[in-house]
Amino acid sequence: MGKRRFIWQGLGGRPPVTRVQLGCGPRNALEGWWNVDIRDFPGVDQVLDATEPWPFERLEYVYAEHFLEHLPLEGAFEMLNQAWMSSRPGGTIRLSTPALEWVLATHFDAQEDRVERRIDYTFMTNRAFHGWGHQFLYTRDLLRSLLENLGWENLRFCDYGQSDDPNLAGLERHGNLQVCKGLPSVWIVEANRPAERSEEALVEYRAYLDGAYIKYVRNGH
Repeated sequence: MGKRRFIWQGLGGRPPVTRVQLGCGPRNALEGWWNVDIRDFPGVDQVLDATEPWPFERLEYVYAEHFLEHLPLEGAFEMLNQAWMSSRPGGTIRLSTPALEWVLATHFDAQEDRVERRIDYTFMTNRAFHGWGHQFLYTRDLLRSLLENLGWENLRFCDYGQSDDPNLAGLERHGNLQVCKGLPSVWIVEANRPAERSEEALVEYRAYLDGAYIKYVRNGH
């Protein structure tokens, strides 16, 4: 294990960490960011399970590209909660994740006459859900609901690589963005952390997610 993973903010002569990229993987570490991943790939500054408590305080930016969909829904809830608690008031999160609306629009055509093609669509749709380690895919509405109910505010959906904040522009690396019927293949969203949030509302929303989905997966449905 490399020593870099143990140099946390304010220690080892380093300035405090203010920008964290989650799930950078082996090829997408960003210069000027603290790059974390659950595995010790080259370029990873710290090995971290993003669903467990973070060692950071007063972060200015949290960024995750094609990461959210690799977490189960309860893991995504915990990650976004940790991001909120570790950010300073006014801090910004930027997420990029596949758009479920685009998957449904492009991967299955129920009007297709050819049986073989409908079977191909069936495989394509299931690959979109389960391929590449995907755990849960988001619609724009659910992504907004999740962020807002976790206490994030000022949500704005962005085009690929675009942001009003120059510190967040040009970050995306995955490419291959497609648009079908006006729907992008990836939702990119930014939001800010306010000074306070309702912890009671947070508990209520977590219970809502459990009743709507999480308990069914937990029970093996």
